[in-house]
Amino acid sequence: MKRVFLTLVLLAGLPSGAWAKDGQAVFNAACAACHFKQRTPERRDEMVAPPMEMMAVHVRQATGGDRAAFVARVVDFIKAPSEAKAADAMAVKRFGLMPPIGDSFPELTDKDLRLVANWLFDAFAQSQLPPMEQRRGMQP
Repeated sequence: MKRVFLTLVLLAGLPSGAWAKDGQAVFNAACAACHFKQRTPERRDEMVAPPMEMMAVHVRQATGGDRAAFVARVVDFIKAPSEAKAADAMAVKRFGLMPPIGDSFPELTDKDLRLVANWLFDAFAQSQLPPMEQRRGMQP
């Protein structure tokens, strides 16, 4: 009986939905349908959205590397994307704006979105933009 009670208590403490495991799990389940994790030049023609590694670099630059500002900006953008909020105008020109995440994944909560944003902040902390000669090849 104690074991059943403990299991129920532990399960009750878990965030709801399949998304709640961690930020990378949420990314894999929702965002990876369109976004590659990392820039892969040989797969350029397969991309339908910018790679998250590069987006993380642009958002980090735009927010001065402040985690709270980074997370807030990512969450705000994916909930209500607009050109004015975009951290990379070239990505918008090439791929267009993503639809609001709620259109495709209405079950995602703000907590899920913050998990993804925090994961992006940490996972790509050391990432940098490619050299200029490589970026020219990334033009739309």
